[in-house]
Amino acid sequence: MNCKTLLILDADDTLWESALFFERTEYDFLGLMRTLGFKRENVRHMVHTRDIERLSATGYGARPYIDTLQQIMLELIPEPPLWASTALRDIESALLEHPVILMPGVTETLLAIKSLPITTVIYTMGEQEHQYDKFMKSCLVRLVDDIRIVPDKTVANLEDLINRFNMTPDRCMLVGNSPRSDINPALSLGIQAVHIVRDRTWAAEREDFINPGLVRTIEKFDELLDILGLIKS
Repeated sequence: MNCKTLLILDADDTLWESALFFERTEYDFLGLMRTLGFKRENVRHMVHTRDIERLSATGYGARPYIDTLQQIMLELIPEPPLWASTALRDIESALLEHPVILMPGVTETLLAIKSLPITTVIYTMGEQEHQYDKFMKSCLVRLVDDIRIVPDKTVANLEDLINRFNMTPDRCMLVGNSPRSDINPALSLGIQAVHIVRDRTWAAEREDFINPGLVRTIEKFDELLDILGLIKS
């Protein structure tokens, strides 16, 4: 593929809301477990611990997260009352079927980028079907050139992505909110990175940048237009 530059965009909490809905799911689950007689902080600790432990086995995604909550409930209450099981199914539905809410400025910014000599690809991780469904609901199909969904964002997966577009790292820029999954893999390959700061970044995704000199930080997605000149022409 011949293209002048490649812009790689994270999806969850970069293009659209995601952590917000996980937080609401946790809040509802903790409320459910409190009604069943368990302290919120004790259950919260179990959720956070198990959530990190499961990543190596199940990867990222809404369904694996719900599986974690279900396992915790059954461990604490092997035979939960019917109303509690029904409540957990409702909590599951709310997470899996939540609306796709775009971040401010996303549509306008991507529309402006379409007029530039840039190929834009959404690069996201999680369950293929669920992530693609969110992409289709976002109505961003006409504004980007491609989407790649991977189980986990590793350096190898990112390198494979840029190779598929016949690009070199100096011709790429990556935008994302996660230091662990977005920014540092890009820096490992020598790709310029734009870190979009989000208050709700999951604790497991926070870490120091391995090469801060290659990172630009923004707070709003539309600020991206001001720094696209950093990509070599």
